[in-house]
Amino acid sequence: MDPTPDSEDVVSERGTQTWRDEVLAWVTEATGLHPTGEVTQRHRAWSTVLRVPTAEGPVWVKEPCAGMAHEVGLHTLLARLAPDAVATPLAVAGRRLLLPDTGPSVRDTGTDPSAALTEALPRYARVQRAVAGHLEAMRALDVPDATPPALPARYAEAVATIGPATAPVAAWAEALDGTAPSTVDHQDLHAGNVLLDGRFADWGDAVLAHPFASLLVALGSLRRVLEVTPDDPAITRPRDAYLDVFADLAPHDELRALAETACRAAVIARALTWTRGPAADPRFADAPRETLAALGDPDWLAGT
Repeated sequence: MDPTPDSEDVVSERGTQTWRDEVLAWVTEATGLHPTGEVTQRHRAWSTVLRVPTAEGPVWVKEPCAGMAHEVGLHTLLARLAPDAVATPLAVAGRRLLLPDTGPSVRDTGTDPSAALTEALPRYARVQRAVAGHLEAMRALDVPDATPPALPARYAEAVATIGPATAPVAAWAEALDGTAPSTVDHQDLHAGNVLLDGRFADWGDAVLAHPFASLLVALGSLRRVLEVTPDDPAITRPRDAYLDVFADLAPHDELRALAETACRAAVIARALTWTRGPAADPRFADAPRETLAALGDPDWLAGT
């Protein structure tokens, strides 16, 4: 899911003038900043975002849907644990997250996405390793659990809520368990969420998982944009740059095999993410089923 607004965005039914006035009053109370121009609002099924121009530059209010409310706490925790990885919140209240303007993303600038991800993925991997020791703190924030031990339960949940599927999930979970510390998986790590200043945006899709699960969307989105095969250097270079950060855990060939298994299994969490809010939008009603149908296909990597 890509929260970057586009021409298909619709106005939230919640986005009444009363609601906007309440949010803007909160921004002023929290920061002392007042709007100095037109406040723009964009809504998607997973969040509502306001851009508020002020005398000190624009600020952004993001309010995730209830199913992705963990983004606020997770972003706040990451800002404390890995301050170079995310924007530091200006204020937090319930499901509301107030952020400074973070500038353009890699996608906004037209930068070569393969080169950008080759540079960004090792940095992201180091963040994953740095926060892995705080797994219980992230779990306490209700970040969905798709770690290897939880995969069979997530699979059962997906089958029960989305539809039938067949895959050796127990074997995948066993193969992945203990091979790398479970940590946060951004789960929407594409060029639109890699900021030019080196940070990472939009953690609403995040789950707890084997770290290599992050490659499902990171490489899948790249394949979709570049229209290349999985063995193209434009894909293997960023993959290998990412895996190099884990070189102390196993030989490279073993890491590559684990990455393939992790990406196969990551489809389960990805399918469930589509049920936490986006499916309320008729444009995405089939997304959970279509995603789960790709379970077991390592060449899918569609980056949806």
